[in-house]
Amino acid sequence: MPIHYTAEDVAKHNHEKDLWIIIHNGIYDVTNFLKEHPGGEEVLRNLAGADGTECFEAIGHSPEAVQLREMYKIGDLGDSESDKPERGSTEKAAVTAAKANITDEEPWDYVEHKEESLPWILVFIGLAVLVYAIIFHYVF
Repeated sequence: MPIHYTAEDVAKHNHEKDLWIIIHNGIYDVTNFLKEHPGGEEVLRNLAGADGTECFEAIGHSPEAVQLREMYKIGDLGDSESDKPERGSTEKAAVTAAKANITDEEPWDYVEHKEESLPWILVFIGLAVLVYAIIFHYVF
């Protein structure tokens, strides 16, 4: 049987050395995942101790990300009135995801940053102009 926590319990774990978040009424301890998060540490820090369902759905995570999330699950949100999600929060998340036209099937592979080649192109163009000017000067 899963352990149940209240929203107040989760709210106490709101810093990078002890970071819990709520997603779909599941409680996740993502302290050890903070530095590995592909979207950056700041995203998780901003959700520390709070409900990140809407943000999680708006991004459109891959099935692999959803499976990875389950590795960090430590329990579920309790059943008290204060722990129940806002009315319409599921619909709000679905509308946000629909507006962004995002689905879970989209690939979200990490892509290495490529250095721009523009500075090298400018160097070669400059050299070509210089060579042309020298040839033009001596020939004509």
